[in-house]
Amino acid sequence: MAKQRIVGTITGAFHGALDGFPAHEVRRRKFGVTMELLASRGRLQAGTIVHLSFAEFLIQQERTDDVSLRPDDP
Repeated sequence: MAKQRIVGTITGAFHGALDGFPAHEVRRRKFGVTMELLASRGRLQAGTIVHLSFAEFLIQQERTDDVSLRPDDP
């Protein structure tokens, strides 16, 4: 059985520059998580890796590989 991706939304990171971006967890460490962006906006491209604290990432209730690629979708 394949490990399911942990998908969620970034909030409060980099003074709000990434607010609402969908991302999935690549790696979990003692002091935070490494995330891969699933959407593009401005100079930020889908696939960009960012390092966040645990408080800056909201996990979706459902874990799925089927996510929206537009950060402004409800």
